[in-house]
Amino acid sequence: MKSLILSMLLLLSLNAGMNNNEEELKEKIKAMPVEKFARILANKTASAVPIKIDAITTVTKVIALENSVTYFKSIDLNHEMMKGKWENKSEYFKTVMFDQDSKIVCRVDFLNHMIVNKGLVLKYYYTDTEHRPLFSYTVNKQDCLELEN
Repeated sequence: MKSLILSMLLLLSLNAGMNNNEEELKEKIKAMPVEKFARILANKTASAVPIKIDAITTVTKVIALENSVTYFKSIDLNHEMMKGKWENKSEYFKTVMFDQDSKIVCRVDFLNHMIVNKGLVLKYYYTDTEHRPLFSYTVNKQDCLELEN
């Protein structure tokens, strides 16, 4: 997921017309209206789906609506790593995924800025490979502020 975010930074730089000056790019992104940022982030990410995150997780769809970006992720419950574990530990997996996603996005400077200062909301919907809903959650300003403390 971290490499996905870094690649988004590069794609945003192309869209913003920057000359590989990372600090200048970050400042330009931070000044962007949140709705525009959400659209660009979703469009650039969506152009790369499906994105294999790890052995069991794949980003299958990404959309933007107003100040939010929604990620649809699929978990392969039939994978050897998951055999017999989902039924007993579904709440554990939900907690782990939330912690993983929120820590990654809240620790990326420009994403943290967009979430905390501009109200960007990141939504995550997890399904199995048969598209059955598993769980969902939202990462927002409060989540990033709690990580800072």
